[in-house]
Amino acid sequence: MRTSARRATALVAGLLVAVLAACGSSDSSDKGGASPSGAASADLAAARAVVDKYSSVPTSIVQDKPLGSAPPEKKVAFIQCADPNCATLAGFMKDATGALGWKLVTFSASAGDYGAAIQQAIDAKVDYISITGIPIALYKPQMDEAKAKGIPLFHCYNTDVPAGPQNNLYSDCFDSTAANVYGKAMADWMAVDAGGSAKVLAVTIPSYPILTAQVDSVQAELGKNCPGCKLDKLEVTVNDLAGGAVPQNVTSYLQAHPDINYVYFTYNGLAGGVPAALKAAGMAKQVKLVGTQGNQPQFADVASGTAAAWSALPEEFAMWTMVDQMARLSVNEWSLENERAAAVPPFYIVDAPELAKDLVGLDHGWPGPAGYKDTFKKLWGV
Repeated sequence: MRTSARRATALVAGLLVAVLAACGSSDSSDKGGASPSGAASADLAAARAVVDKYSSVPTSIVQDKPLGSAPPEKKVAFIQCADPNCATLAGFMKDATGALGWKLVTFSASAGDYGAAIQQAIDAKVDYISITGIPIALYKPQMDEAKAKGIPLFHCYNTDVPAGPQNNLYSDCFDSTAANVYGKAMADWMAVDAGGSAKVLAVTIPSYPILTAQVDSVQAELGKNCPGCKLDKLEVTVNDLAGGAVPQNVTSYLQAHPDINYVYFTYNGLAGGVPAALKAAGMAKQVKLVGTQGNQPQFADVASGTAAAWSALPEEFAMWTMVDQMARLSVNEWSLENERAAAVPPFYIVDAPELAKDLVGLDHGWPGPAGYKDTFKKLWGV
């Protein structure tokens, strides 16, 4: 048990005193609320069970069924959004498709015109189209054309539900079902760490439906397992992110709402510059910084004590998962059951310096279970 809350409650697990210890641990005593009892104690016990489930590093991947034959060569399009993180994902896609000997072509949607970028991919006569975080509703005419021309679509980080031939969508890894899993885990972490009195500010970009789904999950879980907790939302835009406005937005909100004791980032890109801004404003000790999908800078913050906890969600693994669905479709072995099972990621909670130090040297955070690339290659027969 690695968090301060876990270390404290481990001394008296199963008793009401366990919850009191979580409230009064060295890392959370300044943020803890009144001592929980009765139903509140039971709620926190449920939250703790979720936290404990995701407190160790995953060692395996969901996929275990090898292909019956080697995938034939394909030309794959990746639609790259304006968020800088999309360029990183494009690199991971190139690595994964390259392992199959496939060609990857990247089309930029930097102006937010996803339909135009997908149209370029269709005109380039690609075999498959992939995109992250952008709902089909924003390029429905091009989606219809792609379906008419037999070009399947593959998603990650989205809320559209795959139905294969019925809607021409063949994957959505790290989708809303996955967001529900890791959103709940981080909500429960805050509930336990705060001893049932977390006042959370969720920072998100509402134009990304997957982030909205995650915030909804966090709010629902706090309502279920932490009646004494509350959630506020700070909605920012991609332009705010690109222009470096998020740190000041967060600082201003906290100055106006001094009761908030946790800031929750729905993904790593939103946290850049926030620790420094809070320190400059003399507010570093007012809140604990927590988030989903930590990357190298966020784990460095956990290692140094300027952030409390981040989930390790493997971005690199996500792209390999999406390419795995392409490989299965290419040999006529794709199934919705398989795709749905693979949509929920392996992940874990990094909430102590000793855990974070293992990830600080990795440019993009935890890549996934050890040896997962070799596992995929073996499954693909390459």
